[in-house]
Amino acid sequence: MSQSREVTTRGVVIGRAQAGEGSVRIFLYTEEKGLVGALAKSAREERSKLRPHLQIGSYGSYTLVKGSYDWRLVGAVDTNNSYFLLSEKKEAQEASARVLSVLRQLIQGEDMNTNLFQTLWNFLSVLATLSSEEIYIAERLAMVRILSSLGYVPTLRNIPHLEGDTFEVASLQELEPFKKELVKTINDALLASGLS
Repeated sequence: MSQSREVTTRGVVIGRAQAGEGSVRIFLYTEEKGLVGALAKSAREERSKLRPHLQIGSYGSYTLVKGSYDWRLVGAVDTNNSYFLLSEKKEAQEASARVLSVLRQLIQGEDMNTNLFQTLWNFLSVLATLSSEEIYIAERLAMVRILSSLGYVPTLRNIPHLEGDTFEVASLQELEPFKKELVKTINDALLASGLS
């Protein structure tokens, strides 16, 4: 198989479905290809080395091979799972699940969006370190940035730190007085998207 048909990229598992006996179709939001639907052969079987890397909310480095018709997932390393990583922080688990749910509903097809990917990656990576109040604000900031990246926020409002993709504690604390504006921005964008 030619080298150009194989790609190793950071990715986040945002969805999955059974595919035949023992296999799984993974919906992976990747840094290099956008949303990719990839078949992971025999990944539901106990002996599969890929199995622990393919739960919704897993993020890490994935190797994909382009076949004649679709992608196959052939490797995964250095992965974390937001659900298990956040097992002692229920509010962080729930924040992660809500953001991934919105992505599943809004992202269609292979379309690379570097800002959206980096926002999602940084959000999942930082959740375990945040306090409850910081998680609340970080989730709303992530949602506004993601919705903006997808074109559902017509103009960035007069709220600090909307541009960029990081979630520093100092920035989150500065956003405390803007919680209502963040929620309104999200609600308006979801309404525009047809999800609300």
